[in-house]
Amino acid sequence: MPTSPRKKAPTPASIAMGNRIRTQREHLGFTQAKLASMLGVTVNAVTQYETGRASPRRERIPALLEALGKSIGWLLTGDDPLEEVKAQTSQEQAILLKARELSPEAQDILIKMIDALKK
Repeated sequence: MPTSPRKKAPTPASIAMGNRIRTQREHLGFTQAKLASMLGVTVNAVTQYETGRASPRRERIPALLEALGKSIGWLLTGDDPLEEVKAQTSQEQAILLKARELSPEAQDILIKMIDALKK
């Protein structure tokens, strides 16, 4: 009896890229539906990007970068030299650089910790 092909699990890199897409989309105040409309894809496609189960097709990447206001380097690696320039103090820059070294899960925990400190 033939078995159905199993989908590959998302890689850490694809999960990290998905987290970057989701975080920037939320930062900009976009819903998944709005971003999907801007890219000419379905909401399910955006969900797949954000969970790391799929990557945007090559022809969609320029529109994604424009919609999110980011560079290809940021999309692929998370590095964004412009963000470092925007840091107002050396302390802000140190926090930003250290946060980038964390796993996506640890970054989520850090965000929750910062939110808790603001209360």
